[in-house]
Amino acid sequence: MSLRRLILLLLLSGLVAPDVAAQEKPAPETPAEVPVASTATVPAATMDAETRCLALSVYWEGKTETREGQLAVAHTVLNRTKNPKFPNTICGVVAQKPEGRKKGCQFSWWCDGKRDEPKDDKDWHEAVDVAKATMKAEAGDPTGGALYFHSSKIKPPVWATKRKRLARIGDHIFYR
Repeated sequence: MSLRRLILLLLLSGLVAPDVAAQEKPAPETPAEVPVASTATVPAATMDAETRCLALSVYWEGKTETREGQLAVAHTVLNRTKNPKFPNTICGVVAQKPEGRKKGCQFSWWCDGKRDEPKDDKDWHEAVDVAKATMKAEAGDPTGGALYFHSSKIKPPVWATKRKRLARIGDHIFYR
């Protein structure tokens, strides 16, 4: 995220006064800083950062999936927050760098260089609904405790050979 984009985001959210904004250094980037398109049916301002981070993950990793597939993505992120190998916040999990590497991301949408604003209101609304249901424990974990997943459309990554395969749900394969 550029310094200009971060300052604009902070100004819009009311966290930084205009005269101070030019002097601010960018904070570490997290998905909580990603603005949501103004046309989205669920504005970012009505959500806390953790819900927004989870909804963005569901949207970008699972928007073409069934509700079960989206719940699987959401639960995988949430399961990581409960595991000591990962950050204990949803936004921390989403922004975490891969273990042992200086570049890359745990979730492909986060570091693909593309704008992260949701583009489709219907898909965004569904992602928010799935995120909220998952966080409120209103929907069970269809993965059985997965901590990892990848698209079934790619060759399994090396890390997948070292993990226990739990389920294939839609176009994703889930592991612990």
